[in-house]
Amino acid sequence: MKLSKWPLLLCLLFVIVCAVPAGAAEQVAPGIRQWSFERTNWDGKPVKGYVLEVNPLQKNTEIRVVPGHEVLGSKETLSSMAERTGAVAAVNGGFFDTVSGLPVGNLFIDGQAEYISDILRTSLAFAYDGSVKMGYLNPKLFVEVAGQGRLAVQGINLRAPGDGLVLYSRAYGQAAPGDARVFLAPAGGGLFLVQPAGGSLPPAGGYVLSGCGAAASQVMSLPAGAKVKVVTELPAGWGNLRHALSAGPLLVEDGLPVEQALQEGLWGQLLKPAPRTALGVTAQGKVLLVVVDGRQESSAGLTLEELSYLMLDLGARRAVALDGGGSSEIWVKGKILNSPSDKKERPLANGLLVIRQMPVYVDRQRLYLDVAPVIEQGRTLVPMRKIFERLGVAVAWDEAGKTVTAVKGDCTVKLTVGQTAALVNNKKVKLDVPAKVINGRTMVPMRFVSEALGARVNYQAAPVQAVYIESPEGGGGDGQ
Repeated sequence: MKLSKWPLLLCLLFVIVCAVPAGAAEQVAPGIRQWSFERTNWDGKPVKGYVLEVNPLQKNTEIRVVPGHEVLGSKETLSSMAERTGAVAAVNGGFFDTVSGLPVGNLFIDGQAEYISDILRTSLAFAYDGSVKMGYLNPKLFVEVAGQGRLAVQGINLRAPGDGLVLYSRAYGQAAPGDARVFLAPAGGGLFLVQPAGGSLPPAGGYVLSGCGAAASQVMSLPAGAKVKVVTELPAGWGNLRHALSAGPLLVEDGLPVEQALQEGLWGQLLKPAPRTALGVTAQGKVLLVVVDGRQESSAGLTLEELSYLMLDLGARRAVALDGGGSSEIWVKGKILNSPSDKKERPLANGLLVIRQMPVYVDRQRLYLDVAPVIEQGRTLVPMRKIFERLGVAVAWDEAGKTVTAVKGDCTVKLTVGQTAALVNNKKVKLDVPAKVINGRTMVPMRFVSEALGARVNYQAAPVQAVYIESPEGGGGDGQ
């Protein structure tokens, strides 16, 4: 099937007649399908590609933006990202600076801004209700100080400017730069100013507010102990976003092809046929993650204009390009499906990962599990070791007795697989659900074990079902 450069009306007719996948679709997981296709580009050269179709409304299905090693500026291969997060599928994400590894544009994760910079390029956002938004995202960032008013902030996790205020979160991964710094530390359900920040890392769930140049005096004049709030103002229609990143250019809007690569700062070699990655949304709200091979004899690649028509052909009513070239890659259930043009995986700054498990957070940081939590008789069972290790608990397993022993400080908890009672400091405690082994992992009732070790557990039903565990030393509140 050839993508021909016809007048628009004929192109639309072509899309309607030919929007059928060339390869047989494979069910990857509930609500997730994958298939391959073959085409020729407008020059008559062969093109091969892959489609991952995701129903974002499927229970516990999340298309998540994941930074390399969870640190901005750190690069990681897509297969490594997918394996460590327990993903079922993944594609490469947005553009990034090849030297610094920092994103180009904006990055939001779990509703929180992790990187904000001023760039006129299409962003895409996944909302908590499963919908997808595409367009220009220009958030405004402020720090609200009790009794002092609002301070305008240039961005978050940026390289230090010559003059101005910047916020740094734990995702920055190192000591915040700047001429003057203060902590915005979580405590008692909010954020509070703590001076001085020194060269310490940003606190978990909090920030460092850094002043450069003339703005340093602003930072140093802030009253220690004052309650503060980080305010991110989003344009109309962008509320309720869960994850977002800048990409571009926009390819399809309202079922019509869009040509705005030049307006979004893409020109020269970037307009020639190349490997491509794109994300589209069908009329039914399903997400299409598409990767096209290029720069190879078996697949020449596509121009951005050709990519627009391909996304229409595949059924997208809206679509946007992601990073391409040697970054283009698709991974499904442990296998790289395409042939990256670098002949090997390129380390990436971020990826889009399809994860199917109830989210678990420990001290406000996402914990990825190799076996998803399960519900037994109304109780949540989780893989023991990862939860305990994040809580700083020493774990031992007795294979002969099928017994788990967890020790933290002066507290010792013992559970035996299949037993409805546990020992807490040698005192017997009844369990609603016994520990059990699932897929080679010992699963334990989360609330009992966490609370026995002094942690607090909260279940959240909205905006998505999730579990939050807070260690006694973890602090509290996110200040949002």
